[in-house]
Amino acid sequence: MSKNMHKSLDGYIRKRLYLFRHGEVDYTGSGKVVKNPDLVDLTENGRKQALLIDENTKDFLIERIICSGLPRTLQTGQHIAKRRGIEIECFPLLKEYQWDPSLLMETDIKKFGYLFEDSKAKELIGGTEDADEFYDRVAKQIEEILKEETANIAAFLHGAVNAAIMCWVNDIDISLASKYDQDHAALNIIDIDMTDNGKIVRKILKRYNIPPSLSSLDSDMRSSWENTASKIDKLK
Repeated sequence: MSKNMHKSLDGYIRKRLYLFRHGEVDYTGSGKVVKNPDLVDLTENGRKQALLIDENTKDFLIERIICSGLPRTLQTGQHIAKRRGIEIECFPLLKEYQWDPSLLMETDIKKFGYLFEDSKAKELIGGTEDADEFYDRVAKQIEEILKEETANIAAFLHGAVNAAIMCWVNDIDISLASKYDQDHAALNIIDIDMTDNGKIVRKILKRYNIPPSLSSLDSDMRSSWENTASKIDKLK
């Protein structure tokens, strides 16, 4: 068991996921044409956001860093990984919702905004997977990662992927994913309580969509529930 493992008030193993969206990218050349999303890099502003994430989270306890493997996620997480001497692990099943590359150049960018609200979203944007298939691959991969020993994980992922994870946290259907819009480089903090054998007991959304300029506000948040538990123990 990780030496940094914590317990919930009722004794379950508590793990923490620092969930980031990648920094700013430019998907459009003219405002209408979508580039191949597997190839885009961070913009200059996106690179600044990545540096800001690193500076604001320098005191966070992070033992493992994961991403989807796409350039924009690797570039966003590289600085916090370098600071800690941790190698970023890539999980292709956490890539963004997949489209048919041959149709991307003909796709109107506006169709992506509220993708999963429309039951025909797959057909509208030339998707290669149904919304439920997308949700299942993301949720199952996150659950597998959480079963491993590490307690404090930073994940650099994507807008729709993060929204799917929010649906998983709140046990709601993927059709409601647009409720969890994600800004570039924003941070979400999720606590997960688990049994010793890896069964998830509860998922707690502690913070949502914090922009990088404010992410330092959370530096001591984990200790808040520990202090509460300590005070309760003293009252016994």
